[in-house]
Amino acid sequence: MNELFRRLFLSKPLAVEIIIASFFVNILFLASPIFVIQILSRYIGYGFDGTLYTLTAGMLIALALGMGFTVIRTRMCTAVSVDSDILLQDAVLDSLAKIKASALDRIPQPKIQEVMAAPQTVQAAYEASRIASVLDMPFFILFVLAIFFLSPILAVITLLAVVTSVIAGRMNINNARKSDGALREEMMRHRGGVTSAISGAETVRAFRGGEFLRKLWDDQVFRVMELKEMVVQQKSWSTAIVQALSSLLKVSIYAVGAKLVVMGELTVGSLIGVSILSAKALQISTSFMQTMQMMGRAEDAMRMINEFASMPRETSGGTAMKTFSGRLEFLDVAIAFPGATGPLFESLSCRIEPGSVVGIVGANGAGKTTLVKLVVGLLDPGRGQLLADGVDVRQLAPTWWRKQVMYLPQEPMFLNGTYRDNITLPDPDIDGAKLNEIVRLADLRRFLDSTPTGMDTVLSDGGRSLPLGIRKRLALARALVGQGRIAILDEPTEGLDVEGCEAVFQVMNFLAKKGVTLIVVSRDPNIVKGFGMVIDLNSKPVPKIGTVQKKTPVAETDSKLKS
Repeated sequence: MNELFRRLFLSKPLAVEIIIASFFVNILFLASPIFVIQILSRYIGYGFDGTLYTLTAGMLIALALGMGFTVIRTRMCTAVSVDSDILLQDAVLDSLAKIKASALDRIPQPKIQEVMAAPQTVQAAYEASRIASVLDMPFFILFVLAIFFLSPILAVITLLAVVTSVIAGRMNINNARKSDGALREEMMRHRGGVTSAISGAETVRAFRGGEFLRKLWDDQVFRVMELKEMVVQQKSWSTAIVQALSSLLKVSIYAVGAKLVVMGELTVGSLIGVSILSAKALQISTSFMQTMQMMGRAEDAMRMINEFASMPRETSGGTAMKTFSGRLEFLDVAIAFPGATGPLFESLSCRIEPGSVVGIVGANGAGKTTLVKLVVGLLDPGRGQLLADGVDVRQLAPTWWRKQVMYLPQEPMFLNGTYRDNITLPDPDIDGAKLNEIVRLADLRRFLDSTPTGMDTVLSDGGRSLPLGIRKRLALARALVGQGRIAILDEPTEGLDVEGCEAVFQVMNFLAKKGVTLIVVSRDPNIVKGFGMVIDLNSKPVPKIGTVQKKTPVAETDSKLKS
């Protein structure tokens, strides 16, 4: 409810106009029972046509005004949430873009998907009809007072029905929130299983994983169906209670009212008018409680969004150096992951001069990619410092620092946009001639020419359907667009054919001639030969630093190897 009033009073003049419109919408509803009472009491009793015409004309005017105020109020209520909904969507997207990668990696993907869908739940709770139902609730007193004016006993019956509907609605809200939460958690687990089955389709077939998948699927589906059935039963009970209350109220009103009519304490017209007013009062309270239930879900969604938004973020400020030479220095750097028995590595200290070629070697799981991500700025060291030209990287603006780094990850991923969009992410305004040269260097031209629309072909599913070699080439081109002073290449030739490897070799030599600092994770002997320094992560817990007397180019091209 607090969120509703916050949204409503963001613009006080608009809030006042909505309240005034709500007043007229409800006041004009009184025209209907008044019309019925007057027709039955005055026209039928006296048969004067002038009375009929006057009452009918008045009723039509009231209907037209009521419709007009309802439409106006709906438009204003819609305007109440527009800015808040946009800001909420932007806040969720901003969190997704700025939360530290190390923190984001610890959240299951289905949970992130749930957070990204949460704004729709909030939006549904604060749409125009829901706001109107809350603003209408105080006016149920108006209808009860109108009934009281006609018959105090029938007013008490109506009030009891309204109170009962509120109590039943409150109980239903509490039960529904518990079952909705359990269903949401189970659905997230189920979606995680579905995602793994889709991405691991080849695994399921090649290793006969169908039976395992079937068992997992059956267990999850059974649990989801069980919880859904619970939710459906709760909704059916809620609906049954509302219908029963409505029928019981109508029966009570007519039963007691008929007795009052016989006793001469109430007219037939007044009885029908009371029936209309009591039904409206109950409808207002029922609609209000349904809105409260949706706002309860919205509160849960907002709580989930706020928890997500409160996760550690990359700094938005920081230093931007005028020039950067490419010099790096590790000072007593250590990294340990939560739950690990010890550090991945520690006490890493070494100095990398501009234009150096540094190799990172180690067994699987030794921490090669982790060290690379640390240099890119995707991870923070648990201890120690990484200095860039003597400045701690954590003091630098992340956006500026990443402009200095050309990064080729081991497992490239892309956004759902065109090839051009993805390649030019580091510099969307890159010159066309430079972009064509980069495409040539990355050996992408033949592939792009084979697509229907070349650079404007749209990738889907993050490019997962593309062969690894093509993804590597695209990622290499994307890295080169950055034109930084450091190039970080994580297994650059993995998954590439001969032509792709030769393109990587040429790019590495091209960068080395420009004095770019190269940090390379690779087991390719043609690349390893070019290392000037080696960080050996097989040495635990303190990595071993070695220097190599380089006798070959950074990377030998395929043509040179053949000679």
